[in-house]
Amino acid sequence: MKSVRQLAISDHLWEALERMAEEMGSDREALANQALHVFARLNGYLVPGSVGSHARAPATTEPAAVPPLAERAAVAEQVLDAAARLEREMRAPPPVPAAVGAAPAVAAEAALVLLRDDGAEVPVAKGRFIIGRGRHCDLVVDSAKVSREHAAIVRDGAGWLIEDLGSSNGTWFQRERITRRRVEDGDEYFVCAERLRCTLR
Repeated sequence: MKSVRQLAISDHLWEALERMAEEMGSDREALANQALHVFARLNGYLVPGSVGSHARAPATTEPAAVPPLAERAAVAEQVLDAAARLEREMRAPPPVPAAVGAAPAVAAEAALVLLRDDGAEVPVAKGRFIIGRGRHCDLVVDSAKVSREHAAIVRDGAGWLIEDLGSSNGTWFQRERITRRRVEDGDEYFVCAERLRCTLR
């Protein structure tokens, strides 16, 4: 016998019940009754063959066979596992949406190292690197033919430029006097007789 009753059920539990009914191929009413029955049995409020709070009188006809205990336990475990899984899904934070119009990654700036004929390595460690005879220069070339401030290497975005600073004897690349040029890996420049090989790292 079933009576119509009203219960206040939390929204998230009702949503879980709907999803469980859909996934298990059952209607909500049957699933709710089954869950309550299992919960009451597990906590000792129902005993085999009882309905409600009192056992029914023996029927004149043979009662329907009660499902084996192992089968009922399996159903109970299935219900509880499904409820726990749906509860975890509802509590999980929503996925973070991908950023719209995200700026592309900026290429890493290449480090420039000058190699001298004596084997010395001179890292270009500033945005404007002065080469010349003057003692204040970042790379001092001890030669009377080299101007006090002869040439400069300057940062240009992710790369480098070399420019002559109006020197008397010029800055040279492949036997041509240059005013300004983008530095490439492996380039060789001459500041008068001083050869500078460029390595980008």
